Amino acid sequence: MLGYIRLEILRLVRNGGYLMMSLVMPVGMYVTFAGGGPDQRSLAQAMVGAAAFGALGVVITNGTGIAEDRALGWLRQLRLTPLSPVQVVVARGAVATCLAILPITVISLIGVFYRGVHLGFGTWLAVFFLLWFGIAPLAMLGIGIGYLFKAQLAQIAGTVSYLSLTLLGGLLLPIDNFPHWAQQLSRATPVFRYAQLSWNAADSAAPTLAGVGVLAAWTVLLAGFAAFAYRRGGRRA
Repeated sequence: MLGYIRLEILRLVRNGGYLMMSLVMPVGMYVTFAGGGPDQRSLAQAMVGAAAFGALGVVITNGTGIAEDRALGWLRQLRLTPLSPVQVVVARGAVATCLAILPITVISLIGVFYRGVHLGFGTWLAVFFLLWFGIAPLAMLGIGIGYLFKAQLAQIAGTVSYLSLTLLGGLLLPIDNFPHWAQQLSRATPVFRYAQLSWNAADSAAPTLAGVGVLAAWTVLLAGFAAFAYRRGGRRA
């Protein structure tokens, strides 16, 4: 499985154009109107939301690439290897989380050098790693979309999921501005709970039990969805 992960990472590195394009929207949104302020807490919260927005976008749109690979017969080739469906899904999930490193890093640097965000070194590390590893359940959603739909439909499904989850998750607009019913709905989404981990870390607060529980439940559900989509996609490959 490690060899497969290494192969997929090499394929991504060679596709530098995709990696650069994945930065355009989150960086543009952050620089133009989602910077937060004027206090440090607001600046840090806005930076975390923008980084989570970038990470979400890259793992969701990754599904289009998976759908294109399937159309080219890559999934059929994988099924001839000793890799089990679980191993393939886990490996693709690990690679997808690696994709999130670039937007998280770039937006964090913009936060420091352009927006003036100041956090302690330990807090920075906690925020970075929670943004990175916490994206795993959303990566499973992108993988499931890629294995379930053809490329064009996967692109539409990914875009709809990306935008709707961004709005509901409060990544660019605090959910305190939402109606009460929308706040309750937001707290049930994996995106809000994912970002909440790092929002709390930036405040030097521990994760909430409810937040961890909701995110864990979504992780199991979306991993099951990705495994189901892989098996279904394999039958049609």
